[in-house]
Amino acid sequence: MKLPEHLAFSFVLAHLGPQQEFGAVGAGLVIAAGMLPDLDGLTVLGGWRWHRSYHRVIGHGLPLTIGGPLVLAFVGVWLLPAASFSLLWCWLQLALLAHLLTDIVFYRWPVQWLWPISSRGLGLGRVAWNDLAPTAILYGGTALLMVWPRFDIAAWTLFAFGGYLVWCAAQPLPRSPVGAWLTGAWASRSPRWFRWLTGDFVT
Repeated sequence: MKLPEHLAFSFVLAHLGPQQEFGAVGAGLVIAAGMLPDLDGLTVLGGWRWHRSYHRVIGHGLPLTIGGPLVLAFVGVWLLPAASFSLLWCWLQLALLAHLLTDIVFYRWPVQWLWPISSRGLGLGRVAWNDLAPTAILYGGTALLMVWPRFDIAAWTLFAFGGYLVWCAAQPLPRSPVGAWLTGAWASRSPRWFRWLTGDFVT
């Protein structure tokens, strides 16, 4: 997924339990864990060649996958002394693994999730680059949760998100003009700033 979609997904995930159990600090840590892999997006500062070579590699590999949630969990129990380290760590690990899983499922840009042990990447490409449906589901759920921070809203948002991914796997090509527009055709005639709202800073 793209950066704002990961942010929205992690925000929604945080309302399945961490927000209720650990408050705003716990929710913030879950969001941070969900965003950690995209630290390797900073490689763009070295140019697009570096970005293409190291994005979805350094931040998506084993060192950060294992160490990142542990570090954040220690920060969490330092900020919240009464918090359960193991429970907090489980939520943080889940948030990071969800990031990796959605990246693998969405696009064909391979995720080298076993780096540095292996440089073999995985990218299933089930969702088109500018597909509006998952973006709308996550943004809509986020907006609702900002007004009504409830477990059921978060659960239904992720259920709808997962259901759409299943539908994409079953129907990889749109069968109508509306479906084609929704899954990416809209982007070719849209203002650049509108594409930025979905996290597309490339096309």
